[in-house]
Amino acid sequence: MKKTLIALAAVAATGASFAQATMSGNLGFSWQQSPVIHPSGQHVQGFAMNDGEIYITATEDMGAGWKATARGGFTMRGRGNGIADRDGTITLTTPLGVANFGALRSCGSLMAQLSGAVTGTVYSSNESNNFVPLDKCAMINVASFSTKLAAATVTAIYGEFEAGATALNSNERGNSNGVTFTALAAEYPMGPVIVGGDWTAFSAVTVYTTATSATGTTATATGSALVPANGVNRYRMYAKYDAGVAKFAAGYQIKDMASDQYVASVAIPYGNFTFGLDYMGRGEQTYVAKNAAEAGTAWILSNARTGDKASSALGLGATYNLSKTTNVNASYITYTDAGANSKYAAGTAASAAGVNAAGTTAAQLDTEYRIRLMKSF
Repeated sequence: MKKTLIALAAVAATGASFAQATMSGNLGFSWQQSPVIHPSGQHVQGFAMNDGEIYITATEDMGAGWKATARGGFTMRGRGNGIADRDGTITLTTPLGVANFGALRSCGSLMAQLSGAVTGTVYSSNESNNFVPLDKCAMINVASFSTKLAAATVTAIYGEFEAGATALNSNERGNSNGVTFTALAAEYPMGPVIVGGDWTAFSAVTVYTTATSATGTTATATGSALVPANGVNRYRMYAKYDAGVAKFAAGYQIKDMASDQYVASVAIPYGNFTFGLDYMGRGEQTYVAKNAAEAGTAWILSNARTGDKASSALGLGATYNLSKTTNVNASYITYTDAGANSKYAAGTAASAAGVNAAGTTAAQLDTEYRIRLMKSF
C-alpha cells in the first residue's frame, strides 16, 4: 500500500495529466400537440418525452497549449424507444486554433438566431424532414479548423452528407449520396453587436433518386443517372444585438436552386423568466431543375421541389427557471403555407428518373403547442 501511494505521489509531482471524463445531458417531458405532418393524419399529442440526450466527454490536457477532447452522445426518449447515437466528435485544441473531426447534426447559422424560448418537435426541425420554413438539420461528417484573426473567429470546413440525408430512417454510414461541401465562416464581435456569415459550395457527384411514386418509394440512381451537379452555392449572414433588456437577432440565406430564407427573433429576460418571439420564412420554390441529378440534389439539400409555396412560422414562448438546471417552458407556434407543399408529403414524380414535380399534397401545418419540464445535468 505504501509503495502504491509513493508511486501515485511521484506521478502527481511530475505534472503528468490524465484524460478526464464527464457526463452531461437533459431530459424533457411534455404535454403537447404537433401539427399534422403526414397524409394519414398522424401527429404527436398528449404526454410525450421528445427531448432527451446524454453526452460523454473525455478531455486530455497534453501541455504546451495542446488538448484533445472526445465527445459522443445518445438520444433518450423513454420506454419503447431505442437508444440512438448522436454526435460523435474528436477535437484537437492547438496553439494555432481548434481542429474538429466527426459526425454531427448541423442545423445551420439561421436556426442559431432563434430566441431559444420557443420549443416544439416540429418547430425545432430534425435530421429527416424539413417541417419548418428553414432548411432541415442535416447529419454530416465533417473536418474543420477555427482560428482567431484579430477579434474575429474564422472557420474553414470540409464535409460530406451521410447516407440518410434523403431517407426517413437510416443506420448507414459514409457518403453514398455523393454530396460534399466546403465552407468558410467568420464571426466578428463589436461590443454588444455580433455579426457573422458563411459561404458554402456544394458538389454532388452521385445522387439518389427521390420519390418515384405517390407512396414515396426511393431507388438508387444508376448508369446515366449518375450525372455530376456541381456549383451550388449558399450564402448566409446574421447579426445579434444585446441591448441588456432584450436580445435581438436576424439572419438571411441565399442558396442556388432554392428560395431565400430569413429569420428574426427577440429574447427578453425578466427575473427567472425568458420570453421569446421568433419569426421564420421562405419564399416560393421557383427553380426548375435541368436534369434528374439537379432535382435530386435540390431535394437532398432543402427537401423542396419546384412549385413549393412560400411558408412561414411565428412562435411565442416563455421559459421559467426553477433552478440553474431545471426549467418549465410553454410554447405556441402557428404556421402559414400558401398552398400545396411537397416537402411535407411525397408529391408526384415527373419521370422514372426521379425528377419530382410540384407538390400535390397540402402542407397540413397549422399550430403547435407544448408545456415542457426540462432537467439538465
